[in-house]
Amino acid sequence: MEQVIPVEECAKQRLQVLVYAFTLFTKNLMEEGVDREKVKRASDKVWTIMGGLAAEQMKPLFGESITIASLEQVGAIAEQVHGIEVKRETSESGIRTEFIECPWQKATTELNVPKDWRFCATGHVAFTETLFKGLNPKSSYKLTKAMPDGDQICEGITSV
Repeated sequence: MEQVIPVEECAKQRLQVLVYAFTLFTKNLMEEGVDREKVKRASDKVWTIMGGLAAEQMKPLFGESITIASLEQVGAIAEQVHGIEVKRETSESGIRTEFIECPWQKATTELNVPKDWRFCATGHVAFTETLFKGLNPKSSYKLTKAMPDGDQICEGITSV
């Protein structure tokens, strides 16, 4: 009898494999003595490209008039795809997002990646800035708290 894994479980397992592969790759570059700033720049470059691709994929779904409400929906989609648990406060002028659970932070912690080699926060910013600007060039995004820096949560502020 053929056993079938539900699509949600398959997606969750695939995400976990990708998160740990990326994290192990970074850790191995560190252990091989590759310059930290070069690895960080390369990681951020990857996430910038991924954010641009995500914007291209989502633009047809949301049209030309991208509002805060649209960015909130886009962010929720990205968070779900990336397995991130959040709390969000939205107003007419912006979004405050608390990132409570993050598989990237979990992986770097479990694999004992030194804090200065945890590029998840800068990668997150590179991805989200590029995604949101690709949908609405007037948008801005900044991370005001970051778990790799010792904060209990990551906190993102989005405005248009």
